Amino acid sequence: MQKLTPALFWQRVKTHVATRPICVLLFVGALLLGNILSLSMFRAFAQTSCARGNMAYTIGRGDTLSKIAARFHSSWWFLASHNHIANANRIFPEETLCIPTNASTLSPVAGIAPSHSGYITLARNDALAVGLAPDLFVRQIAQESGFNPSAFSPAGAQGIAQFEPATAAALGVNPWNPPQALSGAAYLMSHYVKQYNGDYAMALAAYNAGPGAVQRAVQVGGINWRLYLPTETKNYIRVILLQ
Repeated sequence: MQKLTPALFWQRVKTHVATRPICVLLFVGALLLGNILSLSMFRAFAQTSCARGNMAYTIGRGDTLSKIAARFHSSWWFLASHNHIANANRIFPEETLCIPTNASTLSPVAGIAPSHSGYITLARNDALAVGLAPDLFVRQIAQESGFNPSAFSPAGAQGIAQFEPATAAALGVNPWNPPQALSGAAYLMSHYVKQYNGDYAMALAAYNAGPGAVQRAVQVGGINWRLYLPTETKNYIRVILLQ
């Protein structure tokens, strides 16, 4: 057995200390390489994980469900439901969304769950009560929430009519109560239709983006005001008015 002299002991300590950073760097490098390989495999899998009739869309930085929905003429709630996303705010770059390629499937009315279809009758009655076209109002609520009374948007809008909390409070309705919310939405839309002299597109824009957005768009664009609305709002009007 080799006798461990003080000089030999300190030599071994120095050798151990000198090689320790190298081991740490090798360990960290292995972890990073493993993460890169795992991410590459995930991306490769994600690109082929959508069922037939769906297009794989890779989420980019700055994307929200609302922006993606507007790009594909759909609605945020439909994409969330189709992709089984419980929280519409929690989507991340490089994840994959499955986008149906069938235009009829993308229609907001087509995506209504059977359990929510009973609210359509309420919506039609509320529209008639305030002089709105029932079909337009039904398409509007379908675009807002898919008639889902539990819908909660990435922007914080609540319930079947997607009211901002302050708007619901001003109207004196509970946004989570479907009959109250539908009645309040019909009343608000009738108010906007009168405010904009029967211009239904402006009324829809005010409901979706706020009267301030409509005012700014008109000031900048004049008769071409719709070109200066947010992309989501332009899609909203197009889908509801079938234009």
